[in-house]
Amino acid sequence: MFDSAGQNVSGQALASRGWGRFNLNNPATAAVIVGLLSVPWVFGLASLKTEPETSNRVLSDPGTVVGIMGFLTVLTVVACARRRYPIAYYLLTLAGSGGLMLFLGSRSLGATPLFWFAIMAVSIRVSGMRLVGLLVLGMAMDVILAMYLTERDGLTVAEVQVGELPHLFLEPAANTVTSFLVVAAMGKIVARLRKQAMENSQAVADLHRDRERKIANAVVAERQDMARELHDVAAHHMTGMIIQARAADKFFSSNPEQAQALLGGVIEQGQRALNSLRQIVGILRLGEEDPDFPTPMVSDIDELVDDCRRTISSISLEKVGRFDDLDSGVQLTCYRIVQEALSNVLRHAPGSESKVCLSREAGAVRVRVINTLGNARPSSDGQNLGIVGMRERATLMGGQLDAGPNSEGEWAVQALVPVNGRINA
Repeated sequence: MFDSAGQNVSGQALASRGWGRFNLNNPATAAVIVGLLSVPWVFGLASLKTEPETSNRVLSDPGTVVGIMGFLTVLTVVACARRRYPIAYYLLTLAGSGGLMLFLGSRSLGATPLFWFAIMAVSIRVSGMRLVGLLVLGMAMDVILAMYLTERDGLTVAEVQVGELPHLFLEPAANTVTSFLVVAAMGKIVARLRKQAMENSQAVADLHRDRERKIANAVVAERQDMARELHDVAAHHMTGMIIQARAADKFFSSNPEQAQALLGGVIEQGQRALNSLRQIVGILRLGEEDPDFPTPMVSDIDELVDDCRRTISSISLEKVGRFDDLDSGVQLTCYRIVQEALSNVLRHAPGSESKVCLSREAGAVRVRVINTLGNARPSSDGQNLGIVGMRERATLMGGQLDAGPNSEGEWAVQALVPVNGRINA
């Protein structure tokens, strides 16, 4: 397949996939890089060696070149398993590097970057006494091979006098110990940086999950608030509309004027329901309240009770204390509790006598809605969420709400709503 420029798109995609696999997270990547660096290491040092015999053999003998490439290839392949088998990889690298030193007859040529890479790799993944033992083993092998392969005044170590052995041993031992410790320290630094990076990544992931969880909880809480608000508004107004519409239907033939008045109440109730729903939708859409339809306050309970007089045979309202200085959230909670309680009266106790009482107490507002048992048939519509919603509203403000029959055989809804988030006794 070709694009508009005439290039092979499939080939580009395959190339992209190939380069995508070439990353540092792949254990083979670093192994191949170090293995490639070991090739110029061996042949570069060989060209710089002062011993013509070793240099000519490495650079000119095809068998030696093939042997070197074989050793480096095996060591590179073994390095790919360093993450899963770090100790076995280290031991095999020691054996392979020692064999390369003996094959070339030179310690420096055999100590390739693959050799030092193995020391760093095992230091990253192994710790404690196991690491100490492995490093000591590597140092011992390196020192022994260095002494064996070192020439002193044209003599091999096997031909050196016994008195000169300590002097011959000290120099390679010091160099080996220093080199091993430096490389091992670098491995430990890399291990610490990796651990810190993993911890940072985990911390970032935890923060991200915690943020997502808080957002999800906030969304759920907001949905519950809106559902509660919609339920309170819709339940109250729609209940009043249905009751008035049913009453108008009964009076339609016998008393047309009464039916017309009831239908007028239905229209008025429906308009108020529409206004309230429009206000809630405006808050959801714009995040601001509609100034034409302000949040209901305690002062609006008077109008709420007057609206209910059309459907509740006897209802009274009593207020004790001052409420205009209360927080808008407290006032809205009091209004919604009274609204839902009256809606429950309309649904479950039609024809009952009701009384609404609000009193300002020390640090709180006490709300009471009491009704007698009605004579008409109660409605079974709804999901019985009214009391739950009222209790949630009171709890959110730090208050409490109880609903149930009292000692006089009446149904009572009583709530205590703190004005400052808690009740001051």
